[in-house]
Amino acid sequence: MTENELAQLEACLSSPALRGKAMRIDKLQGFLCAVASSPDMILPSRWMPAALGGEIEYETLEHAEEVTALLMNFYNSVVSSLHDNLPPQLILKPLSSINKQPDYQTWCNGYILGWSLSTEEWLRRGNEPLKNLTFPILLLSGAFKEEAELKGQEIAPDDEYSKASQDCAEMLPQAVMGIYNFWLSKRHSTPAKRDAVKLGRNEPCPCGSGKKFKQCCGKAPTIH
Repeated sequence: MTENELAQLEACLSSPALRGKAMRIDKLQGFLCAVASSPDMILPSRWMPAALGGEIEYETLEHAEEVTALLMNFYNSVVSSLHDNLPPQLILKPLSSINKQPDYQTWCNGYILGWSLSTEEWLRRGNEPLKNLTFPILLLSGAFKEEAELKGQEIAPDDEYSKASQDCAEMLPQAVMGIYNFWLSKRHSTPAKRDAVKLGRNEPCPCGSGKKFKQCCGKAPTIH
């Protein structure tokens, strides 16, 4: 996607019409990297409502088409990058207006949400290489630290934890690429590009309405 298209998508995600429920673009990128890497195909009718925070009441048909097109273009750009064996160029926001350090936690939490849509158990016994690849994501998401705090334990001294976080941040793009390739090698069919998704008219509408695309956003008079 071009810088202009990314800016349009970011403005769209933060628009009042989406009621503040849509993912930020950094979280969305992490989310879609996981969706694109999944061993099972996760259709837009499943991931799009999760990205937008539920069913949306669009202002006009044109608005519905704009949102859907921008999201699909972003998804397809993520798929193309991973297929071409290009680690993602991470979109990272600052932690706050005061702390300008990159917010890896939000990106990684998005990845974990996308991962959770898969019907496959990613960390089952025998997937040790995958467990190693997911370690940077889980650490940067805060999952390990939260688990330790719930048990009343300290995960590591602050300086060690900070160093581990820095190392994981540097490894993150390659880890994401490694996860994609791990699942690609496990697919039964001949590895092939997960082509850009085209919405069939009989598929569920990605807006989450539960109707077929041809009876919802694909039907010219429909506005919802």
